[in-house]
Amino acid sequence: MIKKIHGLSLIVLSLCLAITVKADANTGDLLKRIYDMRIVSYAILSDYYMFSGLEGDSRYNREIESGIKQFDSHLDEITASSAPTSKLDGVAKVVKSWQEYKKLLEVNRADFLTQGYANARLVDELSKNAVTLNEELQNLYDNLKQSSDFPISSQTELTRQMGIIIQTLTAEYAARSTSSLGQVMVIKINEGGMEKQAAQFDKLLAQLKTNTDKDKSIYRSLDQVEVKWEFINKSIFNYNENAVPFVISTYGDRIAQNLVSIGDHYNRSMQAKK
Repeated sequence: MIKKIHGLSLIVLSLCLAITVKADANTGDLLKRIYDMRIVSYAILSDYYMFSGLEGDSRYNREIESGIKQFDSHLDEITASSAPTSKLDGVAKVVKSWQEYKKLLEVNRADFLTQGYANARLVDELSKNAVTLNEELQNLYDNLKQSSDFPISSQTELTRQMGIIIQTLTAEYAARSTSSLGQVMVIKINEGGMEKQAAQFDKLLAQLKTNTDKDKSIYRSLDQVEVKWEFINKSIFNYNENAVPFVISTYGDRIAQNLVSIGDHYNRSMQAKK
């Protein structure tokens, strides 16, 4: 009888461990999705400014559509009834802000396509809503991490902070270099100004390089980040002279992609050691 109870206890323990592991995996995936949503929302804003600044360029119109689909797909994941995030405070605010953001985006795009310009007030609202949406996504990210006590590699967190910075810099550069409206409409995106944010990126990059894994792919990705950043850094501060919005937008996206690869590597490594 004792053996049977002991065996049953082991089965129950094994099931509990399996559920915990699955929950941890889901939490890690959801945290990544929330981060991706922050990146996508600012990328959409950047694409809108490129779209309007380049006279309704069809390429950036397609990029906007792609970004909307990607955000909607991630939103479906975090609001699914089985997802831990669906029960967290703040998820409803994210949904509402995204709906407002998407509506403003459609109105501004339609205005530009039909009359050649968008309503300045509504473009301003679009930028402000991007900031609000990101703040709410960050709150949701923090709540999920705390509620599940899910560990994230410090190196991964560095890459995610850097990814947000590069996207906000790209968005503000696109606004300021393609539209006179950008001078006043994106001022809140980069807290403290573009110079301060760029300096913070430099600081985080130095921290990331300090403890780099001895992995050739990571060395290569990190080197690509550094080279691309050095290439666009000076242009970001001289947006009024020889503006190159296409270059900044392209390189900014590539830097963000490299950072995602690096962050995923460190998170997989940490989880493997658990």
